[in-house]
Amino acid sequence: MSRIVLTGMPAAGHLNPSLPLVRELVRRRVEVTYYTSDEFRDQVEHTGAEFRPYPAGTIAAEDIAEATRTGSPVRVVTRVLTATETLLPFLLTELRAQQPAAVAFDSNAIWGRMAAVSLGLPTISFMTTMMLGGASMKSLTAREWVHFIRTAMPDVPGAIAAKRQVLRRFDKQIFPPRPTFPMRGDVTLFPIPRWLQPPDPRIDERCHYIGPTIEQDTRNRDLDAELAAHLDTLEPLVLVSLGTLHAGSDAFFRSCFEVFADLPARFLLSVGSHTDPARLGQPPTNTLVRASVPQLDVLRRTAVFVTHGGMNSVLEGLAYGVPLVVIPQQFEQLVIGQAVADRGAGAVLRQNLSNRPVPPAELRAAVERALTDSDQRTAAKTISETLYQGGGAAAGAEAIQSLLTSKL
Repeated sequence: MSRIVLTGMPAAGHLNPSLPLVRELVRRRVEVTYYTSDEFRDQVEHTGAEFRPYPAGTIAAEDIAEATRTGSPVRVVTRVLTATETLLPFLLTELRAQQPAAVAFDSNAIWGRMAAVSLGLPTISFMTTMMLGGASMKSLTAREWVHFIRTAMPDVPGAIAAKRQVLRRFDKQIFPPRPTFPMRGDVTLFPIPRWLQPPDPRIDERCHYIGPTIEQDTRNRDLDAELAAHLDTLEPLVLVSLGTLHAGSDAFFRSCFEVFADLPARFLLSVGSHTDPARLGQPPTNTLVRASVPQLDVLRRTAVFVTHGGMNSVLEGLAYGVPLVVIPQQFEQLVIGQAVADRGAGAVLRQNLSNRPVPPAELRAAVERALTDSDQRTAAKTISETLYQGGGAAAGAEAIQSLLTSKL
């Protein structure tokens, strides 16, 4: 049996797409040791992989979420580089003891790649999203550029200092070449459809677009009584969620109360753990507010999905043929939303990218159109029927096994 080590990013959006791949590798008798933070132990062990935690206090999901909420993507990079100072020596010790055949790493988990390169082991990158280059950035407006620069600039000195510290402490030769993030490997797996990837000169034969690894479940799970009653209606359901990292503001959710109160639909607002539903006031009778929901179970019953445009959420919505109203919170989500809109399966409301609220009239119009426009529903359904053509987890496992065989 072959053994690989996988070093993950401790964030649900990075973990979840990797789990079906790990489960498939285990089914094929590949031993997998999965490193991430302790909060994800149960999910990893459920795949059959061996779970090993990062050292306590090194990096966890809340660290990534806090850096995302309070700063720019540059602040997340700083947090990752700082964690590398502890995680790289830790992993080198672990890998020398385990002697795996290869190291897989989340494309942002720099400590995994650096450890593999240091020990001369084959590398497998798990990307979770697309690669974005300078050409893609041209889609930003001048106002959006100004907001991005104003947000990112205060975080740049910290990122530079963190990188210098890593380079001083460790061999510069094992640090990834520019652009550092996201990192590629001897094999790079993208759990997205190929059409979502903008043109990029870095794409080569080592890149495998395997499509979503989402494991759709047609079973009717037991939902709690309140949620089940809200979903059990002939009216169409609209799910509103801005993700686990990019929590919507109180003002946005209150706006949803006002905008949607008289629409002939049911609304389910997933507001995140950092929004207190009590602060929002009393929702209208057609609206239920929750900190979180079982998203896949809800999407099976959903007519329209109002989302931040994170890759997992978009693919989960499209997997069930649901039209999307995308409210991007960062550039990558804009690109994802535009790709979906270009295929006729949704709309993009981009005001947040320039620090402006979404106009209530535009939000209402976009949701009403998605509810009533048969072309959007048809486009979303068409995408759902082709979404898995890349082979999913089985194709990813095949690419990894081919790499392991070639290195024997």
